[in-house]
Amino acid sequence: MLPLRETQRAFAEAIVEGKYHAATVAMAADGGALRSVALYRRLIRNNYRQALMITYPVLLRFVGGRYFDILARGYLTAHPSISGDLFFYGQSLPTFFDKVQVAPLLVELARLEWACHEVYQAANSPPLSQDQLQALASGDPSQVTFHVHPASRLLSFPVPVHRVWQTLQPDASADVVVELPLPEEETGVVVTRGDGKVRVTPLAMADYLLLKAMARGVDAVSVERMAIESEPDFDFARFMTTVLSLHVIAGLSVEQGV
Repeated sequence: MLPLRETQRAFAEAIVEGKYHAATVAMAADGGALRSVALYRRLIRNNYRQALMITYPVLLRFVGGRYFDILARGYLTAHPSISGDLFFYGQSLPTFFDKVQVAPLLVELARLEWACHEVYQAANSPPLSQDQLQALASGDPSQVTFHVHPASRLLSFPVPVHRVWQTLQPDASADVVVELPLPEEETGVVVTRGDGKVRVTPLAMADYLLLKAMARGVDAVSVERMAIESEPDFDFARFMTTVLSLHVIAGLSVEQGV
């Protein structure tokens, strides 16, 4: 009989790669465990496929069930799960897509959907309070930095992939049509959550870059200076109103002067 470690390794190979012989011999000398291991393998692989379907519903609608199954099987072979928590199982799908050279649009769509998955599961955070807003209005803005809401993500894409995502939402209007291929157009989006739903909002690139700077901890004065340098007539009040309406900012830090 194989040592426990070798038995575990053989069982893992049987589940992931379909190499049944060593595992079935370790479990039953007459090979009678073959059917049980094969059945367990099918159940496990189906669970992983279901996890990917839940994580990437828009991708599933876009490519269809058959092609999605092919992608899921390839992903399982290349990235077998190393955790009992299936929340993280699909994290490497965009990287896998890039490696196997699927259509670039699928890579970007997978990136967007993984961000949506993270945002949906992210921790709650109280909204920006009136006291914090007052600190921004009355304090020294060069000492004010921003905290981005944990249930938000900022991403940029070479094409407006959010149009595909929005069109394939269950509640999307059937009258909205997206023309493919998408135009080559650098696009920034913010993914947020509200009322239990994930939202993907496209931003003007100037707004996106400023919001990224805020997320990096750039102070309020420097953010405003960046805005003016990018566009001399930039409406900073309009920008802050947009940011606050999206509930991307969860808090402020005010450094005390020396």
